[in-house]
Amino acid sequence: MKGVLVRLFAGVFLLLHAGFVGSQSKNEIKGTPRIIHYTKNEFQADPQIWSMAQDDSGVLYFGNNDGTLIYDGAQWQKIALPNNSSVRSICYSSEGKLYVGGFNDFGIIAKDEFGDYHYHSLLDKLPPAERTLENIWAIHEVQGHIVMRSLSKLIAIKDDKVFTIPAFGYYYSNVVNDQLLLANPSGLQLLDLNSLEFEVLTVSETYSQQTIASVLPGAAADELYLFTKPGGIYAYQNGKCALIRNCFAPGESNQILSAIKSIGGNYYLGTLSTQLMVLNEQAENLSLSAALTRLQNNTVLNLFESAEGNIWALLNNGIDCINISSPVSVLFENASVYDVLIRGGKIYAATNQGVFVSERIVHNPHFSSLAFEKIPGLEGQAWKLDVVGENILCSHDAGVYVINEADQAKKLTGSQGTWKILKVDGYENTYFLCTYIGLTLLTYESGKYIIHGPVEGLVESTRDIIQGNQPGEFWICHGYKGVFRVRLSKNLKQTVAIEHFRESGLPSPLSVNTFRYDGQIVFTTNEGIFTFDEKANRFVPHEELNKRFGTDKNVRKLLEEGNLTWFVHDDEAGYFLKDQEGLNKDLFLELKGTFNRSMECILPVNDNNVLLGATNGLYAYDLSFEQQKPTGEVLLTQVAFWNTGEKEKLSLLDPRPKLPHHASNITFCFAAPKLKDQTKVQYSYLLKGMDKAWSAWTPKPSKEYTTLPPGNYTFQVKARSIIGESTSQSSYDFVIIPVWYQTKGAYLIYLIIIVCGAYASRKLIKRKIFKEKEKTRSEEQEKQSILEMELEQMRLEREKERIERDKKQLEEDVIFKSKELANYTMLLVRKRELLTELREDLKELKEVAKNEKSRNRLRQLIRKIGINLNDEEHIQVFEANFERVHHEFFKELKMHFPDLTLKELRLCALVKMNLSNKEIAPILNISVRGVETARYRLRKRLSLDHEENMVEFLEKLAP
Repeated sequence: MKGVLVRLFAGVFLLLHAGFVGSQSKNEIKGTPRIIHYTKNEFQADPQIWSMAQDDSGVLYFGNNDGTLIYDGAQWQKIALPNNSSVRSICYSSEGKLYVGGFNDFGIIAKDEFGDYHYHSLLDKLPPAERTLENIWAIHEVQGHIVMRSLSKLIAIKDDKVFTIPAFGYYYSNVVNDQLLLANPSGLQLLDLNSLEFEVLTVSETYSQQTIASVLPGAAADELYLFTKPGGIYAYQNGKCALIRNCFAPGESNQILSAIKSIGGNYYLGTLSTQLMVLNEQAENLSLSAALTRLQNNTVLNLFESAEGNIWALLNNGIDCINISSPVSVLFENASVYDVLIRGGKIYAATNQGVFVSERIVHNPHFSSLAFEKIPGLEGQAWKLDVVGENILCSHDAGVYVINEADQAKKLTGSQGTWKILKVDGYENTYFLCTYIGLTLLTYESGKYIIHGPVEGLVESTRDIIQGNQPGEFWICHGYKGVFRVRLSKNLKQTVAIEHFRESGLPSPLSVNTFRYDGQIVFTTNEGIFTFDEKANRFVPHEELNKRFGTDKNVRKLLEEGNLTWFVHDDEAGYFLKDQEGLNKDLFLELKGTFNRSMECILPVNDNNVLLGATNGLYAYDLSFEQQKPTGEVLLTQVAFWNTGEKEKLSLLDPRPKLPHHASNITFCFAAPKLKDQTKVQYSYLLKGMDKAWSAWTPKPSKEYTTLPPGNYTFQVKARSIIGESTSQSSYDFVIIPVWYQTKGAYLIYLIIIVCGAYASRKLIKRKIFKEKEKTRSEEQEKQSILEMELEQMRLEREKERIERDKKQLEEDVIFKSKELANYTMLLVRKRELLTELREDLKELKEVAKNEKSRNRLRQLIRKIGINLNDEEHIQVFEANFERVHHEFFKELKMHFPDLTLKELRLCALVKMNLSNKEIAPILNISVRGVETARYRLRKRLSLDHEENMVEFLEKLAP
């Protein structure tokens, strides 16, 4: 066993040594990680934090004395237990459930479809006799179970079944390699959840009967590290337990309260009074420990490593996040940094307070804390650091200083306020001191620095200067005066010619800087980048760089280093590759606006490491972070709107909710808990269906739309952090339903009405046209008809005249015939009267005749006269003539009185002729009395009243 351990430690040492050498080859420089402080004022709850968990979406949960705190990266919420007890333990299971344990209660916190969190107690799943639990101190997921630990028992949950396991006095528990380890005063044990039996791994005597603070995986696969409260670290393997080291000095009143092993293999120890300790897998102290002394509180109750790789310290008074996963670290924070130089394994920083130098750098992939000290004699504004010969020359407001290997400074005699030192190409060991009022020649000879005095004829500030392409040629940019091209004598002591360009193709003489890019001298301005055209003797735009940067912002620095070109573009730092489009600057968002204008400090260390100086310190960046993919999605935490004065929340699970048309103040709340750095998260959003472009980045984690018209919308949101992290887009579809008269059905009806109206209008127009045509045609026809009518009227009038003539003639004929009939009738009457008289006379003559023959002859004559009187022929002739003359009369008479007899019709005709009874009697061959009787009967048949005149009645019947 001992040989195995030796081989194991040897292997681990070789691996670590190889990793160390590899990291050295990278020359990585890392400083102090950022620590984010969360205070009581932010989360508005009791600051004593006991436990922590993280769900799959990145939301964080903290157990404290007020219940459970929930932090989604943007907002804090608090969920209290029903009995308002402390939450000592939290566990997020692989099934996506968050278990919490308090005093005599345990349960689940779940989020509903509206984004609200609720607590659901599971206590009632235990029999009443088992519900006295005291505090639930720990919750673990192990072997498919959820196990909760109190001092008197264990509660296990599997497949929604809850049962208890007697386990008195266990004060610590943890899961290592899916095994549940528990400690009580007698020792460390392992619980088999299948048999529910405890197996003793080691007794407490093997670790000096000290209280265990944490049990974690050791350096070997089958090894455990036992961290005890007094500070002892014991290695347990194959039933044996041995002390590795003590974390505290003898007699030190400190304790280890918690410990975790990070994904990177380091151990983080939370202590009672000295904050954090960081150890490697061999339990050796790392320099990072010294960097983590800036927590809010010295007492670290618990530790937690998030999915993003950050270490969370749960304090006695607050919460701190140690941003281990961040690509940026702080090297120096005491002053404004204008330049930085690495020499002899140390970092030198030129600042507004002098020059600071660090302790020797240990190149490794871990964060560390470098102590900086100010170099005496260099107080005040230091501008630039350059290596000249064997020493460092510091360009200072007071002159030029030589810094030797012992970090001692001495001023060069005869020097004055200097911006920087420029190496003169083509001349060995020859330099220019770029001063406030010109150039001063400097040479380095035999280990000595010799100042030859200022260049004659040049009295301009030479902060921005670059050597030209011709011997003795230099370009100088003045911030206010423009550009100067200076030609010096061969010995560099006199000015031969000075050309002053205020514009000559430049947009302005202001804010012009000069750099060398791709072997070419370029000039940056507020309106683009230019080069100088010798033939045209003027400045012309640089197409490649203007295409890359645009022409609306000033590029204040360009620095080529390897295959990367570094820049500061309108207060934003970044880099680009010549063979790739775009600018890489999101990683450096935190430093935007913090660079010293026109004295920006960028020092590339290698392909993955760069140092940047700013007004608030010196920072190291890990460029490999840029290659990472977007970090999850933005989390929509709540969507709500106001509906007739009441706030309503929308379901986050509804794929397309529908809102009423009067919905107002639609608010989207969101967060980006997956981002590794939560200090200054920014959001950008777009509402499809309304917005045309993404919004500007804003730190506000919500967006409100006051009034939206009916329609289909998609809200999209994305996020980024100040270290360049970005999320993929999240979206939320919703519909605002229109009022009934704006619905599709209504529009369909409108369309139908419009179509029908158009059709009806078309028909009406056609009908109108038709009517107009018909009217025209009708008018024509009417005219024709009128003409025809006039002609017809003329014809009719003629016909009328003819008819009138005929009628008159007929009337005359009728009158004539009536007269003839009357005459005939009168003749008939006279004849009948005559015959009657003759008959009567013959009867008298027969009575007196004495001769029989005469009497017979008289008798014959009387009989002949009687026959003549009884002859109907003359009556028939009368009727025929009367009917011919008075045809309508008989027609009306027969129609109204169809039952009249022939004799009654004859009587009616005679009465109509206004004949007297006496005149009628002979015609009818009856007596006058018989006529009266016949007329009486006729009146009855005609239904005439007594007073009614028969002649008038018959006249009215047919005049």
